[in-house]
Amino acid sequence: MKGWTLVLETAGPSCQVGLLKEGEPVGGIRWDWSLQHAERLIGLVQQVLEQAGLTWREIGQVIYHQGPGSHTGLRIGLAAAKAWALSLGWAVYPVPLMRVLWQIAQSVAEPSQLVFTFWASRPGQWYGQFWREGTPEEEATVAEASQWLKRLTPATLCVGNVGIPTQIGVYVREVSWQEVARAAEGIAPLTAPEEIGALVPLYFRPFVPTTRRA
Repeated sequence: MKGWTLVLETAGPSCQVGLLKEGEPVGGIRWDWSLQHAERLIGLVQQVLEQAGLTWREIGQVIYHQGPGSHTGLRIGLAAAKAWALSLGWAVYPVPLMRVLWQIAQSVAEPSQLVFTFWASRPGQWYGQFWREGTPEEEATVAEASQWLKRLTPATLCVGNVGIPTQIGVYVREVSWQEVARAAEGIAPLTAPEEIGALVPLYFRPFVPTTRRA
């Protein structure tokens, strides 16, 4: 990645903003009070830019965590990324959660080792995906934890937010903006307005808006 890149992580309880120069982290900030993403995101971005002596127009691209994750947090991050990219001409790198977990696995995975990335979405259910040599073997999906466990072998490396006593693995409590940035490597950026405009968050399940009574 050339020039300056903004990184947004709004899929979890903390609101995180990072900054890259030529693809390398140079600074970032996080807000750890939940349910304040909408109120804090713009201010955090402005603070990171000011600390680096940058203006908004000096940013060339934005990396954001596409999810799954918090419904509200994902919509806030995506809305901001779209608005800034379309108005300022930025390229957009959408990074799925499963790719972030796969990237984390690379620090310990053996060559050709089967990797299982997963995230507990509800009690007894995991959103998961199998990977081999950087390529997903199937689409990410939600299934009962018991179904996933039946597919694991003793050699499978598991990376997620639940510890599996019978498996080798990496426990991930939350995702950081630095990990989202690293996972963007290898993702083709979106530059066409119609591609950016068509981006949607990834949810654990299809999102159904609540119908409110008058």
